[in-house]
Amino acid sequence: MATEQRTTSSGNGFLYFAIGALIVAVGVLAWMFYNGETSPSPQDTAIERMADSVGDAVDDIGDATRNLPQPAPAPVPAPAPATPG
Repeated sequence: MATEQRTTSSGNGFLYFAIGALIVAVGVLAWMFYNGETSPSPQDTAIERMADSVGDAVDDIGDATRNLPQPAPAPVPAPAPATPG
């Protein structure tokens, strides 16, 4: 007796299409963001240098505050006098 075997497709065609469309969209957006340029403009590098110098200044201030002397602890109060009992 021959048995009939049926193969069913997994239905992943739409999934492949959606992933491909997302990859193409990311590529187009990346190209638009960079405007086809492969090297950074001088303005970007100046802004990055300014941001780096501000970050370094903040780090220096943080390091300087870590080296400040800590306040002395408060003195311990005198014990209460003993009462005769």
